[in-house]
Amino acid sequence: MSALIVDGRRFESSDPNLFIGAYQAGKTAVQRGEDTHALYRQLLAQGDAAAVAGYLQGLAASAREQMPEHPVGCPCRHCVHDREALMRHIHRVWREAVPA
Repeated sequence: MSALIVDGRRFESSDPNLFIGAYQAGKTAVQRGEDTHALYRQLLAQGDAAAVAGYLQGLAASAREQMPEHPVGCPCRHCVHDREALMRHIHRVWREAVPA
């Protein structure tokens, strides 16, 4: 497994070149109007695990870019959960740093 960074995110892959190529294909697939499910099935049938992972990560990256940013005090369930998890993490780090 090799570690690689694509679009500022860290991934691990057995074949970095195949992963990056599939990542770029996945990232632009929706814009080009491709049948993403058919290409995904084709990659699975070929047994290219690195390509499948790269393609799925590329699709996810494309979806993240299209999501609207939530305001700081957003009341949606996802944002509330993220804020609570961040506060628990901060509290745990503070508790470990403070001498007993």
